[in-house]
Amino acid sequence: MTALHRRELFERASTVKVCKLCLQIVERLDDSHFLPAGIYRRLRDDHSVNPNPVLVTPRGAVPTSKQAKAHLLCRKCEQLLCKQGESWVLAHCLQADGSFPLASALAARTPDVSSSETPTKLYYASGIPEISISALTYFAASIFWRGAIYPWCSDGRVPVPLGSFFQEELRKYLTGQQSFPHDCFSLFVIVREGKAIDRLTYFPAGNRIGMCHSYRFPMPGFCFMLFVGKHIPTQISEKCFAAGNGNPLVVTSVLEPRLFNEGVMLRRRAESA
Repeated sequence: MTALHRRELFERASTVKVCKLCLQIVERLDDSHFLPAGIYRRLRDDHSVNPNPVLVTPRGAVPTSKQAKAHLLCRKCEQLLCKQGESWVLAHCLQADGSFPLASALAARTPDVSSSETPTKLYYASGIPEISISALTYFAASIFWRGAIYPWCSDGRVPVPLGSFFQEELRKYLTGQQSFPHDCFSLFVIVREGKAIDRLTYFPAGNRIGMCHSYRFPMPGFCFMLFVGKHIPTQISEKCFAAGNGNPLVVTSVLEPRLFNEGVMLRRRAESA
């Protein structure tokens, strides 16, 4: 093989486009969003001089229309993510006009578990036809998976460092090759109550908790929590929204201070980078 031939093969290989989700070679890759564009629209404040969301960068926090995007998925897989989870979640989350369809549906029902000693309420989604368990599960899994396949952070970090095994388990679920892998994941879906920071949104962040890792993703009206590991404690796995008995869904305001503090910490990290 001549040097010219080797160069031609290298140049050809470097232009091959492979979709991160279906793993197929495709003619083109879409400019894929990390967080759906619909979330950014719900973060805008059209009553402000600059209505754009505030983005935390190494230079500080500034309003901007910039969105996290990269050429990662083919058009078919982009449409799959939208159809299977994104469309439903964006239609039922906290809206730009202040309405919150899912919260309104829950408010019309009596919680399955509640106490006067705590503002936290629990509903079993399996008994509430207005809730799409599959869409919420799929959407959350897609966000955490997207956070694992590309260095979205301004400092070059991958937001959700799942590792190849767990990343592949989510990919197979998203492509319909298997059901939600509850033997190594436990998903919590939380409806956020409280008005002060109910639109607070940032890239998934996490830490180690005992034998597993926990990642959180807040967005307008919701917070998704994903526990990852081969030895997830029973008290966590049995409360999994995707696979737990009755598909438990939590409504609470107690998470808000923690999300606020984590948001402040992430901002400080970005400013010191």
